[in-house]
Amino acid sequence: MKFDVCSVGSALVDFTFNIDKEYEKNLIKYGIPKGSMTLIEREEQEALINELMEMGKTPDKACGGSGTNSIVAASLFGAKCHMTCIVSDDDHGRFYIEDLSSNNVIHTNPPISSDISSGRCLVMVSDDAERTMCTNLGISTEFWTSDLDEDVIKASNYLFLEGYLVASPKGMEVCKKAIEVAKESGTKISISLSDPNIVNAFKNEIKTLLDMKCDLVFCNEDEALAYSEKGNILDAVQIFKEISPNFLITQGSSGCLGFDGKNEFNIPGIKVNAIDSNGAGDMFAGAVLYCITSGSSLEKGAIFGCYAASKVVGNVGPRLIKNEYLKIKNNFF
Repeated sequence: MKFDVCSVGSALVDFTFNIDKEYEKNLIKYGIPKGSMTLIEREEQEALINELMEMGKTPDKACGGSGTNSIVAASLFGAKCHMTCIVSDDDHGRFYIEDLSSNNVIHTNPPISSDISSGRCLVMVSDDAERTMCTNLGISTEFWTSDLDEDVIKASNYLFLEGYLVASPKGMEVCKKAIEVAKESGTKISISLSDPNIVNAFKNEIKTLLDMKCDLVFCNEDEALAYSEKGNILDAVQIFKEISPNFLITQGSSGCLGFDGKNEFNIPGIKVNAIDSNGAGDMFAGAVLYCITSGSSLEKGAIFGCYAASKVVGNVGPRLIKNEYLKIKNNFF
């Protein structure tokens, strides 16, 4: 079977809560940076979820993880997609796999019988639409090179890696092996830097992957500045030209900067009433991957990516209902 995109990433089930300014004071008390992703222990995460539920809040539950959100978007726009990840044989793991299948994403790793639970991400959305994530990777910390399906990578047009994987030594080895297989088979390699905290904490690991010459890099402005160690985005763009032949730097409501190997381009943002920024970058990447595997240019893909991302931020959670993806696609093309 041939695939347009195969993704390698952490399988997580998202628990999304809305929080107000008063609860944001708790984030400061707990040492959780607003607007970023923090890795926490299962017990700490459970305590936070229980605290929010005791306040009368009900979470929105969805199959998540950055790579998952992107691959689901690409699939629902029309790409043939595969997701490589691992889950435990528990309620959350079964929910995750069922959700992937319902979104037409192929997944070939069976659930693992383990005392370690499936990964989970607590997403807290503030009144200003900023999202703060507390992630427990669970069984994803055991993700290993033997879990990769090399034949899938070889049969894909693009490999998409999420930068979050570098947070564990095993995940780092998975990324390196996936890149090696892709290079041997002529599969193009794309990677997302995922989060500024990840870039700051694991810069050497990310540099190792980028030095393996990825074909396309996705990042946002904060991640680009963190990686380049520059004070302004235009200087960061020059650094990224030395790193990858193609890259896209999203700037929230301001749009996107990009380079396609020959030309720089600046895509203006689309002004919308943002409710939840969670998933905007993932939607952007999925939309771009759909476009470029369908024969569109990177610039056209970036325009579509900004358009698609503007739709998801008006919604709570990282995804839209299925028929919305077709509407977005038909309204754009």
